[in-house]
Formats: sequence, C-alpha cells, structure tokens
Amino acid sequence: MGIKTDKVIFAVTGTTLLTFLIVSRIGTIWILYPNVLIAIFLFFYCIRQVDEDASLLLHSSIFGCVTILTYAPIEWLFSWKADLIAYRRPDFFANVATPIAIILNWGVFATLAAYCYQRLVAVFRARFATESDPPKIGPIGTAMLATVITGIGAAVGSIVIYALGGVHLWLWNALRIDHIPQIASVPIFVPLAFLFTFLLCPSFFGVAGSFLREQHAGVAGIRCGIFMGAFQFLGFLLFYVWK
Repeated sequence: MGIKTDKVIFAVTGTTLLTFLIVSRIGTIWILYPNVLIAIFLFFYCIRQVDEDASLLLHSSIFGCVTILTYAPIEWLFSWKADLIAYRRPDFFANVATPIAIILNWGVFATLAAYCYQRLVAVFRARFATESDPPKIGPIGTAMLATVITGIGAAVGSIVIYALGGVHLWLWNALRIDHIPQIASVPIFVPLAFLFTFLLCPSFFGVAGSFLREQHAGVAGIRCGIFMGAFQFLGFLLFYVWK
C-alpha cells in the first residue's frame, strides 16, 4: 500500500465528482460510463503494478462489486414496488428499474469507501503504535476511528452525488411525502443510511487482534449490501409513518 494507490483513489474520486457535475449540467446518463471505464482502467493498472502493494485496492474492488450485486435487487424493489426512487433517464434496457450506468458507478463508490476505511486503519495503526511500548490505541480503537471518518465521508458524499444526480437522473421520494426532511433535495434518511452502514465497517471486515474475526472482502460486501438496503428502507418507512 503506497503513494501510487492513494493517487489512483484521489484521481477516481475527482473524476467521479466531475462526472456528476457534468451530468447536473447536460442531463445525459451516458456520461456515467466513461467514469466507470476510467476507474476500472486505473484500478487494474494499479493492481498490476509489481513495485507496490495494491492488496488493499484489490480487496476494496472485490468488496465494491459484491456490495452492489447484493444491494441492486433491494434497490430494484425500492423503485419498482415502494416508489422510493424513480429514475428519469432509461439506460440500455428501458424495463430495468435501475439504469446499468448508475449501478456500475455505485460499485465505484463502494470501492472508494472500502479503500478509505482500510487505508485509514493501516495509517492509524502505524501512527499510534510504537516499537517499545504497547499501542496507544488498540485495534478496536483504530478501527472505530477509521470507520467514523469513513461513515461521515460516505454520508457527505451521498448528499453531494444524489443532489447533483437529482437534477436529471433520479427523483427521491417519488411518493411526494411532504414531511420527509431534506438536505439539498436529498431525503435525510439517505445520508443517515450511508452513515450507519459504514459505521459498521469493523463488523463487515473484522478487526485483526480482536474478538471481531477478519472476513473475506466478498463476505464483507454481502453484509454491507444487505445493511445498506435495510437502513435506507427502514429510514424511509420511519419518515413515511411519522406525522
């Protein structure tokens, strides 16, 4: 894990934000595909580098793919049955509730979040440990510190991305329930769901040297996809019944 991998993550984050900014201006869904292709190319290039440990990026990519494969069926129920979200732009298949381009970009988002958490854990573990003394913060402490930062980043990022995409790509709260509070046109249960989901990163991935046994990235992705869908739907129901 090193400088090149971090630069790739920053580059993909930048292209993703730029892509959704462009989408908010010109209103086409096709611009989302170049962002996915750029991310795949950069991830693959970095993973194939022999002079740098890119295992975290590889594990994060597996996590991102599995998370979205797990979450996508839940999200289809949101749009088909619950009218939780409606998409304004059809993709290749008009009868698919969620456009393929959006699903692929969700995989990029999940990969970025997973890398952020695992990288922060490694950084904090090295920062608070010394050669002669016991670590100032144990493995659970470093994991919790990393997951709080990741959760807040995911929540803020969801507000930015969903606000930009909400102009042309999707409509949250398609049922038009007027008592659901919003932040920048994004229902508040959306960032809350992302916050709570990624606050559970230690449970998804496990923590070395603690009672939380380390998990394979695929298992972590399945857990994350299920929890993300559950939190969003339960949050929606909470505000749906609240008067």
